[in-house]
Amino acid sequence: MGRRPHLGDRHPGPAVIVLAAVVIGLGMGTCFGTVYDITLGDVTPDEAGSGSGSLTAVQQLANALGVAAVTTVYLHTPHRPAEAMTTSLLVVAAITLACCGLVRLLPRRPQPQHH
Repeated sequence: MGRRPHLGDRHPGPAVIVLAAVVIGLGMGTCFGTVYDITLGDVTPDEAGSGSGSLTAVQQLANALGVAAVTTVYLHTPHRPAEAMTTSLLVVAAITLACCGLVRLLPRRPQPQHH
């Protein structure tokens, strides 16, 4: 019996990697700018400095915890790298889905722009 081809045996070409990077970049670019405006929407102008600092600190902490969690899952998956990557991406998808429930806690509108 011959060996069955496995997804981990193939490597994506540069075009696939560039396409994935463009899609991720577009998604992050359209999301992050508005998320900060909306997240600070209920903060009064006299608390804007504290709110902005707190948001940045929480964002950095969440990034560090997310990277640690996904790296731990990847390194403790006892299979081929492609299977470890798939497991890690499923964990990212599950965390993202869980966080979607928190969107309703965000303010409904951004701060009005002062000119």
